[in-house]
Amino acid sequence: MNSIHQQIADKINRLGTGVLVFPVDFRGVGSEDSIKMSLSRHAKENRLERLAHGIYLKASKVSKMPAPEVVAKAIAKKEKVRIRPAGQSALYQLGMTATRPDELIYLTDGEPRNIKLGNQRLIFKSTTAKKLSLSDTTSGLLVLALDELGKDQVTEQLTSQITEKLKSIDQKAWLKDLQLATGWIYNLLIKLHQQTTK
Repeated sequence: MNSIHQQIADKINRLGTGVLVFPVDFRGVGSEDSIKMSLSRHAKENRLERLAHGIYLKASKVSKMPAPEVVAKAIAKKEKVRIRPAGQSALYQLGMTATRPDELIYLTDGEPRNIKLGNQRLIFKSTTAKKLSLSDTTSGLLVLALDELGKDQVTEQLTSQITEKLKSIDQKAWLKDLQLATGWIYNLLIKLHQQTTK
């Protein structure tokens, strides 16, 4: 019978380049420790590129570091948890800031994480079920962005951008998300939304 290391090598070889790899992908092949040791060896042998603790990339000469958002979604899918972007991450996803923040913050019902990906950092922060109940549409992302930023960080430029975004929102999601927003965010969004209907 092939060794654990060889069985993992065979599985890796069948993967396409640029695929994210996690230790959980090889459960059933060997113990948790032996899988982690094998993946570490494969990284040293250049079959895999280690992106962060427990996160690898199927290596190739031309493969690029995947976007942090792609890594975040892959982690959430593997761990069967929910995530939502918050603060500057949510603004970036909405296209309200051109520069991807150095720290991409996601709220989650999974384990907190702090992962360095090249020059950027991916942060998973534990949160409440209420915040994760917000939609992933414009209105939900606006609530998450404002909640993380705080009232003091709301500038005239930001309110102008929000007003523009509120001109084309999903009405069903909007009504639901308003019910979940804290008082000051609710008041701000209602005020700005009224400006779009004048």
